[in-house]
Amino acid sequence: MRLKNKKALITGASKGIGKSVALGFAREGADIFITAQKDTVGLNETLEEAKNIGVNAIGEIYDASNFKDVERLMNSVENSFGTIDILVNNAGIIKPTLFLDLQPEQFEKTLKVHLFGTYYHTWLAVKKFMIPKKYGKIINLAAPAAFKGYIGVVDYASAKGGIAAFTKNVAKELLSYNIQVNAVVPIAESRMTKDLTNFYSKQFGAEIGATLATLPTPDNLVGTFLFFASSESDYVTGQILTADGGWVE
Repeated sequence: MRLKNKKALITGASKGIGKSVALGFAREGADIFITAQKDTVGLNETLEEAKNIGVNAIGEIYDASNFKDVERLMNSVENSFGTIDILVNNAGIIKPTLFLDLQPEQFEKTLKVHLFGTYYHTWLAVKKFMIPKKYGKIINLAAPAAFKGYIGVVDYASAKGGIAAFTKNVAKELLSYNIQVNAVVPIAESRMTKDLTNFYSKQFGAEIGATLATLPTPDNLVGTFLFFASSESDYVTGQILTADGGWVE
């Protein structure tokens, strides 16, 4: 029970990595507040599974790219839990598109959800909950495309590269408040990787697309997130850890 009596906020937790992390935290004793942008069914399924584990689990629909909505979220968290100890900035979108077809509206939307959303949640959680008690664990999600060129993900990679830089710089500024800020570069099966599989299959053929269809399940990543969320990482901050099973060279 490494997270007993801790309160965790996990965004984008109706499916995929967010769901696995939320349930992994619940199994370690954390009460969880989870969000989704539209997927009410998936959100409720995650909540039911968490409640069956025996923790307090609450979730609502929020738009991670809307600052006013994130403010509303933090007020709901305060009303429900009083505080949060752990923040996982997992909410994200992807629409694989070749650069020459990438419209400004899509580029802006992708950065708003990933990069701006990470900033919104972190800034508000730190000021509202973590600085007053001088304690906090923040886990952001980067991506391999932020460090190695791929095709069709310029907007997504740009956002994730920004998150990597954001993580290191915010970690440095929050050192004196005993708030650790780290990032995970995860590789696992998700709705986003399925979209990429379809895109690569159309662009380069089924054989290339199939390489993304053999990824591990998100449950394989839970231990990495538990490390950053628990006291085991009290002396670790500003780090970007790739958890991919060696999938990316």
